[in-house]
Amino acid sequence: MTDGASDLLLQPLGLFAEEPGSDRWRAEALLQSPALAPAVRDRVIRYLDGCPVFLAWTEHTRDEIGSRFVVPGGSAIASDGQYYWRLDATAYIREYGITVPSVALEDFAERNWLPPDFDEASYLRIYAELETKLVRSFDF
Repeated sequence: MTDGASDLLLQPLGLFAEEPGSDRWRAEALLQSPALAPAVRDRVIRYLDGCPVFLAWTEHTRDEIGSRFVVPGGSAIASDGQYYWRLDATAYIREYGITVPSVALEDFAERNWLPPDFDEASYLRIYAELETKLVRSFDF
């Protein structure tokens, strides 16, 4: 299956991913977001957790808001072929109820809250776009 990988122009999932070319992601901005209803929150968490990781980092992130959690590889980037987000996004959603953009919620619901499966070619196209957007903007 090649869900979401045909015409790639991946977008950050609201505040859960850094914009290309930005210097650093900051969790404080998440606090300005309204809370998700618990029933929707669980669906969003399952959907995001079910999507593959494309850019993996060997480190861990700590909750920058209230020190409630640590996520191994938390700044890794996952995607559903339309949006991308940090792996620790679900921990912020779980702990604080932070929402995602309503258009993304509509897209997830249209997919019946089922994360897409990607064939190898689709996975590699998504990986290449994320690498171009995010990795190549790093200053090594």
